[in-house]
Amino acid sequence: MKGMKSMNGMRKKMQVGIMPILALSMLASACSGNTETQSTSSPGVSTSAKPSESATKIDTTKPVKLKLVLVGTKPPDTDEVYAEVNKILKQKINTELEIRYLDLNEYNKKYPLLFAANEDFDMIFASSWTFYNETSRKDGFLELTEDLLKTYAPNTWKNQNPIGWEQAKINGKIYMVPQDTFSSGFQVGLIRGDLREKYNLPEVKTQTDLVNYLTTIAKNEKSLTAFGGPPATLSAVPVPIFFLDMELRFLHGAVPLAYDINNTKPKLTNYLENPKTLEKMNLFYEMAQQGVWTKDAIVSKTDWKKAFEEGKTAAYFHNIATVAVLMDGVLRTHPEWKPELIDVNPTAKQFQVPLINGGIGIHATSKHAERALMALDLLRYDKDLYDLTFYGIKGKHWEPVGDKKFRSLPASANYPPEGSSPWGWRTPLSRQVEGLTGDLVESVYSRWKSGNIIHSPLETFALDDSKIKNELAALNNVTQTYLLPIYHGLVKPEEGLPQVLEKMKQAGLDKVQAEFQAQLDAYIASKK
Repeated sequence: MKGMKSMNGMRKKMQVGIMPILALSMLASACSGNTETQSTSSPGVSTSAKPSESATKIDTTKPVKLKLVLVGTKPPDTDEVYAEVNKILKQKINTELEIRYLDLNEYNKKYPLLFAANEDFDMIFASSWTFYNETSRKDGFLELTEDLLKTYAPNTWKNQNPIGWEQAKINGKIYMVPQDTFSSGFQVGLIRGDLREKYNLPEVKTQTDLVNYLTTIAKNEKSLTAFGGPPATLSAVPVPIFFLDMELRFLHGAVPLAYDINNTKPKLTNYLENPKTLEKMNLFYEMAQQGVWTKDAIVSKTDWKKAFEEGKTAAYFHNIATVAVLMDGVLRTHPEWKPELIDVNPTAKQFQVPLINGGIGIHATSKHAERALMALDLLRYDKDLYDLTFYGIKGKHWEPVGDKKFRSLPASANYPPEGSSPWGWRTPLSRQVEGLTGDLVESVYSRWKSGNIIHSPLETFALDDSKIKNELAALNNVTQTYLLPIYHGLVKPEEGLPQVLEKMKQAGLDKVQAEFQAQLDAYIASKK
């Protein structure tokens, strides 16, 4: 079959890859990968997903049911929405989707096992934070050749930003279809404006303001948890993100090695050996002792987004798209809370999030790879399908406000905007929420694009960990066992950090640093 030579020789059984915990050093990019991104208009993008001449000649007389695996929590109305999705897919390409979810508190373990056990599925959410590199190198994904893409996903081939293909390459080959919209890794927050005013606190514009707000709430509002964040496997308390140097780039969640993104010839340094790090860790310890977050923060599986909606927490932090949807909902249900979007790193520089932060990969052993690409092409560029998967059923979960915006309806609680994990096919067809929240998000994105985002060849750098897998596995264990408790303020930094550094040395940190630096230097040299 055309373009299917890449299927030959694929192993049906694969060993379990390294399962690095998404430690604090990688949390910013990890969280942003879950639901973050705000689309921007892109001229020339198809909104009807019309097939090319070659695609119209593809035989689709045989009905196919594709198994699609998504990472996230399944909303209550998902089956109802995808019943409508399947009506369209059935009519256009005689295909239906069967959806399976890997919850955020389990994907870290279950995702690699799907490939190790060669489970039966056709498509899966793929990204830089869900083992794309490791899985590709183990032949878990089908190689997507130019011939395959042009034939079965013509709209994607035509519209996809070429840099996405470059970022997706592993040893010169493409194994995923990346998203195609601008996004930033900056994290923002939502706080209770009514509580801030109650205690005569200033607007939260800086890290100091944030600490003041959180500690004040922890001291005076005993019925609330001052701070909550994403599920446990993404680190339940990402407050430390806001006190890290946002202009440092970490290469791997297992190690505290980072470089300054403003340096075009960067040298890796150990973040834990920076004198300023100890000051920040001491701050985390003080906040933890004051009860800013729960004592079981590391293992907590609380849905903190829902907790904020229910008035059980006073602050929530995530990417701007997620926070915007939450803010819009609170303004409708509890306007008296006066929700305020905050950005305590307003001047920090940052790379644009790689397009491979979200995408779709085809399972190497899929029997329906061509049909899977055809379905993905429609999910990305058919306006009706896109609106359904991102926002739900029109008139029930949402209603359009022109071509670019939307208004949530009460039933959206059972199918939140972008909350059903459609991040693998995000394109410029995304809508912005109407009103004050949407305007605020657009202004933040405009500010980031004009003053915060910097471009560098290092934006597309992809680490090859094949020579240091054992060391990274050992370093993962050190991070999970000894470093996370320090980040969460459970251990005094003066006592814990020396032990962490020593154990990381024993686990092979020096070898990993040398390998990382060599790859960085070679990559920079290749771009001259």
